[in-house]
Amino acid sequence: IGKEGRNIKTLEMITGVDIIIGDTPNSIVISSFNLYRRAIATKTLQLLIEDGRIQPARIEDIFQKVSDEFENSILAEGEEIIANLGLGYMNPELIKLVGKLRYRASYGQNALAHTLEVANLAGLIASQLGGDTIMARRAGLMHDIGKALTHDVKGSHVDIGASVCKKFGEPEIVINAIYA
Repeated sequence: IGKEGRNIKTLEMITGVDIIIGDTPNSIVISSFNLYRRAIATKTLQLLIEDGRIQPARIEDIFQKVSDEFENSILAEGEEIIANLGLGYMNPELIKLVGKLRYRASYGQNALAHTLEVANLAGLIASQLGGDTIMARRAGLMHDIGKALTHDVKGSHVDIGASVCKKFGEPEIVINAIYA
């Protein structure tokens, strides 16, 4: 905990989550609506406890290491998804957002799982109707991309998603799918 709770305060400030040390032995509650921040904070805390050297400077170092690992992980996952769907080139920033959807839930469902279902179903429907299956999968994948940013950017996920896709040069049909 540190003198006067300084380690907990540092961890909360750096990670953006609430740390609750209750009366239950060996339990710590990490509270945040942002699943991405919560996952980073959990891993940071695990590494700090394993290491045993818990002090503000060490908290910052471990947090940065874990954050970098998560950034690399979401990019790698996004790249794998884009490749598996056969979507071709996509801006790396959008690819990161695709990977980041793993850490977002909506109505109790994981946003990445939902988005992949929509992308695959859109591609299937397009193939049965003689449409562009790749564009349909791309539009299905991007339709909720704004949800990856709703904890950080004000506005509806639809407006955020359309804006970010326009910024990174997604086709107009994808923008339309987001609005639809």
